[in-house]
Amino acid sequence: MAKKKKGKKGKKGKKGPEILTTGRILIERERAMCPRFGDAYARTERADIVKDEVAFYRIKKAVDKKLDCIDLAGCSYAFVPDELSQVPSLAATLVDLNLARNQLFNSDSAFSVLKNLVNLKRLSLANNFLNGKLSEDAGFLIRLEELDLDGNQLTALPESCENWSNLRVFSAGCNMIEELPPGAAHWTKLEMFNIRQNGFKALPALISKWTLMKRLCVGTNKLAVIPDEIASMEGLVELDVRKNELTEVPVSLGACKMLEHLNLGDNKITSIPEELITEFGCLRELYLYRNKLENLPADVGTLTKIEKLSLSKNNLKSLPEEMGELQNLTELYVNGNAKFNALPNSMGKLKLLRELALKACPKLKSLPKSVEECEALKFVDLRTGGKKDVCKMPQEMSDILTANKCRVMGAVVKKAKGKKGKKKK
Repeated sequence: MAKKKKGKKGKKGKKGPEILTTGRILIERERAMCPRFGDAYARTERADIVKDEVAFYRIKKAVDKKLDCIDLAGCSYAFVPDELSQVPSLAATLVDLNLARNQLFNSDSAFSVLKNLVNLKRLSLANNFLNGKLSEDAGFLIRLEELDLDGNQLTALPESCENWSNLRVFSAGCNMIEELPPGAAHWTKLEMFNIRQNGFKALPALISKWTLMKRLCVGTNKLAVIPDEIASMEGLVELDVRKNELTEVPVSLGACKMLEHLNLGDNKITSIPEELITEFGCLRELYLYRNKLENLPADVGTLTKIEKLSLSKNNLKSLPEEMGELQNLTELYVNGNAKFNALPNSMGKLKLLRELALKACPKLKSLPKSVEECEALKFVDLRTGGKKDVCKMPQEMSDILTANKCRVMGAVVKKAKGKKGKKKK
């Protein structure tokens, strides 16, 4: 086949002016602070000046009106303002100081100013860039009651922390701390302790001194055990030990009879002691997701005040009939239990149940008829997560749930068979 000859190209017309304002060029010009496009830099510079003016005004206002609190959060401070300690009246009256979301880097530099605020009770240094060991000068704040160090890069607390004998709230989540200094035994008034997302491998025996503790948050660490000393916290209301390396729950936890929120999720727990369950009469929320539970003790029926129960991603095959005794249960999550095949017939007793999640339970082929009696039910998830859903639901049950404005996902509704007429010959 003969190739087509290429025709002669016509003369090109005159090009228009070359466009020099592509997105990439604009970005480069701003980055290089090009005079023509330097407005972004000027705006940033002006914003910093405005922040300085706002911070100065807040400090001046506190001095003039003899206020006992100053909020300097988000002012882009690289250093703590010297004015805080240089004005005698302010240094003597200041009780509450918020320095969160700044650019503080060196804790020695920061506390060289802060140590002079002798009456300070509440201090927030959250979300800065403090790193290494916290300054020993922090121990000068002997009246401190609340200290927030969340979101820094701290690796250790000072030995002088023993001077914080009035401390009620301590929060140092999202740092790199691995242990507590012995001086923490002097925090006898402590009510809330948060060290989420650190590197703790164990909690020290000194926590037995924290008898007034109400909220203990130690999730996302490397804890292998919950120490028996936790029994001294008889007024404990919330315990969060999620995402650790626990394999068992100590019976000594039963001494914490006031517990309302217990999160044991994302560990390696294989069973819950029966004698422990019966001690949690005040429990409202129990999270046991992502563990290795194969069964739930029958004594779970004693948790009559529980409202939320998460059992997702375990090795459960069924739930005990005593589940029907959980009269206040509103949310039940059993997602991701590959061997789960049956709900108890007592489900109909759960008159307040609003959400029933059974997603990714491929062995579950049907629901007990008593589910029709759950009048408050508003959401049921039966999706297998695969290509085909397998849990069958009678048309009658589907109609009852629909009438109660309940949304059902993943159910294979079995249509009622009508009477067939005689075939004509």
